[in-house]
Amino acid sequence: MINTNEEAKKGFSTNTVLDDLDGYQTTNIIENEIEVLTSTSLIKKSLEQMALYNNFYVENGFHRYKELYGESCPISIRYNNLNDRSKKYTGMVRLQILDDKFFVLEMEEGIKSQHAFGEKLSNFFGEFTIHLNENQEEPLPKTIYFTYNNLREMAHEYSENINAEPTNKLSTVISLSLLAPIPEKGEQFLKTLVEVYNNEALKNVNSTAANTLSFIDEQMAKLTAELAEIEEAVETYKNQNSISDLSAESQLYLENSGNTKQKLSEYDISIEVLNNLEENLSATNNPSKMVQGSLLIEDAALSDLVKKYNELQRERQRLLNGTTADNPLVKNLDEQLFSLKSDLLENIQSSKRSIQIARKSLEENALQIEERANRVPKIERELLNITRQQVTKQENYQYLMKKREESVLSLAATSVSNARMIDPPMAGMYPAKPLKKLIMVFALILGFGIPFSLIYLKDYFFGKIGQKEDVEAACPVPVMGEISHEKRKNLYLGSGRRKSLVGEQINLIWTNMKFASMRKPNQVILTTSSIGGEGKTFFSINLARTIGLSGKKTVILEFDLRKPSVLKQLGIKSQKPGISEYLRDETYLTTDILHLSEDNPNIFLIGAGKIPNNPIQLMNSPRLEELFHELRSKFDHIIIDSAPVGLVADAFALSPYADMLAYVIRYYYTKPNHLNLINEIAEKNKFPNPVLILNDAKSEHSYGYGYGYYSEKETANI
Repeated sequence: MINTNEEAKKGFSTNTVLDDLDGYQTTNIIENEIEVLTSTSLIKKSLEQMALYNNFYVENGFHRYKELYGESCPISIRYNNLNDRSKKYTGMVRLQILDDKFFVLEMEEGIKSQHAFGEKLSNFFGEFTIHLNENQEEPLPKTIYFTYNNLREMAHEYSENINAEPTNKLSTVISLSLLAPIPEKGEQFLKTLVEVYNNEALKNVNSTAANTLSFIDEQMAKLTAELAEIEEAVETYKNQNSISDLSAESQLYLENSGNTKQKLSEYDISIEVLNNLEENLSATNNPSKMVQGSLLIEDAALSDLVKKYNELQRERQRLLNGTTADNPLVKNLDEQLFSLKSDLLENIQSSKRSIQIARKSLEENALQIEERANRVPKIERELLNITRQQVTKQENYQYLMKKREESVLSLAATSVSNARMIDPPMAGMYPAKPLKKLIMVFALILGFGIPFSLIYLKDYFFGKIGQKEDVEAACPVPVMGEISHEKRKNLYLGSGRRKSLVGEQINLIWTNMKFASMRKPNQVILTTSSIGGEGKTFFSINLARTIGLSGKKTVILEFDLRKPSVLKQLGIKSQKPGISEYLRDETYLTTDILHLSEDNPNIFLIGAGKIPNNPIQLMNSPRLEELFHELRSKFDHIIIDSAPVGLVADAFALSPYADMLAYVIRYYYTKPNHLNLINEIAEKNKFPNPVLILNDAKSEHSYGYGYGYYSEKETANI
């Protein structure tokens, strides 16, 4: 709890002697005290008081170390001298205890030296001795490691880790907390920090009273010496002249002269005090020095200005303990001090002129009294001169003694701790870190979460259809067959003179497709897939080739108007119009867009033409029905190479004209969730008679015709 101005004066409010001591009281702002408590300089002083120049460790597992502190540490290092700027050493020193008298030091690997406990040693850090604790109850570890700490860097770390905050907005109580690996070390540090804070606050608060007391002591020492000389002179003079008593006139003169001289002396002291104040204020070597002797000022207005000036100086000094001179608060105080100094100097000059005028008037009165003293015998007059000086010095001495007692009383009254500790530092009941329960919860979550996440990511990124059984289990649509993996791209529309594995697989698929029709027409076959790259165009071309080789007239329609690839894969570069021109312009006839295959007279091609801006709108043209009506009358089979249904809805616009849907699935390319598309198509009858084609089968998928059935050395020509 931080003591405020009222709390510091509590218990003295009824003492009228302390009414003039407000100049030594300060008002503490809780936010400022938090900054002071967490300042690096204050923490560094606390670390120095705790002598935390080294940290000690023992091995605690593989490349793990446990810190030792206090009674648990078997050794201690005492420094006789510390280097001010020692070079940085970040490594750990290895100390091996041989017995209760000798040990071995190893600062660098392989460089060892044997020493005795208590032997004076010196290195880059300073001069020190290492001692073995005698009251060690636990068995001594054979090897101890310690580090050399840079207290400045260590203070920065503590400043960042310490937490200081008010308990609430209306209180002056500060809660201090610190995360520390060793509870005893953390408790001792916080306790030392509060002690150092109180000591520094007391030094700051009592600085003005201490400076005034020092000034009074100097003046009293001078007066004591002068009084001793005068007393010796009086004694000598009386012995020489056998003086025992003074006449009534001499007594009257002495009284009047004493009062006059006393007043003149007071004026002299006042002028001397004012001169001293003026010198202190005018000094340029130390602009932050406080004014001494403020208690000796008789002028109330000037005394108040001095007290205010010293209070601002103390506030500035306190701010500098926690911040720099560039702080806006410090600069604001500098401006106030400069303005107040000008007022003080002007007030001092005015006071000096007033005192000099009064002194001149008093001196004129003193001359008159002196003329009256001429009537006194010479001996009596000389004695009066001596005793007058003695009385004046004694009164001055008593005056200074009174002011000194006031200063001592002020010093004692302000020597109250700036902060009172409510609760001593105490470690928590349980470790703050690591939180074992939280770690176990995270471990449990990770234990279950990581495997499930890996499974999910594997299914999402790498989960592809790899077996025919996977397709049959996930989809009720019948599978017509598989097409083997083939690197060559020219297996299109051949004459059929040579056999190939892919050709035989297409023949088998076509046979199965005819059986799957079940007396339903399959004149118009629409091929599609979930996404691009699954081989629908490859299948469409080779299916047309198979049908054409059987003597049936077949036409391939390149209805992937967004990304046509039939003519491109066949290597045909035609300038003829295509489907988009036919649907857009009624002047075109089917003969204008038909291409005859050069390899087979039964196979014809119709390209996509110019890519339209809106293919789905173009497919809603009434000429589309005319196109299929005319092609049905001229060709035995019509194969439509459409766009993927998983990407665009173009294929659904062709559904009314199709007799069969050939849905191509590619091994290790099509994802399992893509089968939902064909399942939805089958359930809702969006296409008539859907069937599946499995493409890019490897050796582990093949059945019937194996890869070894056809020689790899033979080149297929189909």
